[in-house]
Amino acid sequence: MTVSSGGVPAAHGLVGGTLPLPNIDPDVWCPAVGSGLDLVFGDEQQLRLLEAAVAQLYQVVEELRLVGTGTRGVAESVHSLSFLDWRSPAGAAFLDRSDRLRGRAADLAELAEESAVLARVAIDELHVRIGQLRSSINTVKATVASAATLGMC
Repeated sequence: MTVSSGGVPAAHGLVGGTLPLPNIDPDVWCPAVGSGLDLVFGDEQQLRLLEAAVAQLYQVVEELRLVGTGTRGVAESVHSLSFLDWRSPAGAAFLDRSDRLRGRAADLAELAEESAVLARVAIDELHVRIGQLRSSINTVKATVASAATLGMC
């Protein structure tokens, strides 16, 4: 490494000249690195908690999907009652009520299934964001490790 006329080290090998390297004051840099590490490790712990919460959310979504499927099954079972021969006023009233319940169960099943699909999309987006945050944390760790390897702190 050579020193340019201003006393700042310069990196060679660039087309058209050299690039001056910044003058890093260890008395400023090292406390900042320490604070950065504290933040990174705190963020990493928060990231692990977020990953655990997303895993629990996935479990809830699976349960919601099962509720939708089960409710749809109940609606079909109730619908099968309409094929019975109801020849009494009570039977006709039961059949009418069963038809209304079947419609409500079908609506509930559709709502549960749609909610599960939307929640899966949200979970996928959270996984992407978690990956981006993990990448950022790894970049900060690599930068700090480079500073330590170069003997700056």
